[in-house]
Amino acid sequence: MAAPRHACYEGDADRSAYSKDPIIPSGIQYNSKSTGGCCNKGHMLGSAERTRSAAINKQVFYYTNIAPQYSSGYNTGGGGWNTLEDWIDGKVCRDTTYLVIGTYFESYTDGYGMSASPKKIEFGGRSDVSCPTMFYIAALRTKRGDTGKSVLNCSADELMCVAFVRSHNNGLKGQKVTSREMMSISDLEKLTGHAFFTNVSNAPKNTYNPSDWGL
Repeated sequence: MAAPRHACYEGDADRSAYSKDPIIPSGIQYNSKSTGGCCNKGHMLGSAERTRSAAINKQVFYYTNIAPQYSSGYNTGGGGWNTLEDWIDGKVCRDTTYLVIGTYFESYTDGYGMSASPKKIEFGGRSDVSCPTMFYIAALRTKRGDTGKSVLNCSADELMCVAFVRSHNNGLKGQKVTSREMMSISDLEKLTGHAFFTNVSNAPKNTYNPSDWGL
C-alpha cells in the first residue's frame, strides 16, 4: 500500500464499514466479516490517516488494505504495529510524507530478535491464508519538513528515506521505536524484491541517519 501523508487528508470523518475495492476483480478479494488464526483485520494505512471525508475513509476499509495481524499484542492498544503507526504519525510534516506499507511472508528475525516463520491460518472463512511474518513501513520526506518543494525537485541532501521493519510477533507489544528496526530502502528492496520510490531519482535509498528521525 503506497500512500501520501499530509494534513489535507485529516478531518473528523467516522470509521467506515469494510468493503471490496471497486477497481480490483471481486472474485480474488477477501470478503468476510470473520477473522481467525488469533488475528484481526490489520490496516496497512490506518483509519486515522484518512478522515477528511467519508469517501476518503472508505478507501482504507477496502479489503485490499487489510492483512491478518495478531490481535493480542500486535494490532491492539500498545501493540507492536500500533506503536509503530503512532510513532510514524509524529513524523508527518508540512511537506508531504510518502509511505509504502507492506508485508513479508518468508522466515524473518528483526532487530529485536523477534522471529516469525511462514504458516497457513484460518482467516475469513478460509483455511489456506498465508500469515505475514513481517510488516514494514518505508518512508520518504524532506529533512526540513517545510520546504514547500516536491520531493521530485529536491537534491539527495534535502531528502531522507528509510524503512521501519517489525516481525509479526506479539512479543513486540509496548516496544518503543528505536534504530534497531531501521533498514535502508536498498536493503528492503533486496529482501522483498520490490522497488520503492522509483520516480524520485535523488532518493538516498542506500543510506539513512537515525538522528534525522529523532532516534
